[in-house]
Amino acid sequence: MSEQIDIKTEILKFVDADPFVPFVIVMTSGDRYEVTDPHAAALGQHAIIVVPPRGSGHSVLRLNQISSLEALEPA
Repeated sequence: MSEQIDIKTEILKFVDADPFVPFVIVMTSGDRYEVTDPHAAALGQHAIIVVPPRGSGHSVLRLNQISSLEALEPA
């Protein structure tokens, strides 16, 4: 039996990491969203709101449409 991954738990691991490591949310569509600050993401029951690094606007991403999370290399 395959292990079920809880994407919410995985996102919280990234957001709560100390020290914080920027990461990318990859959607099933292939779209990518960078989270460069832990305060730039708000996690809800079924969605995450992400404010882009330049702070213009925001994106609401459905958790069931997230394909993967990728850590970014430190600058």
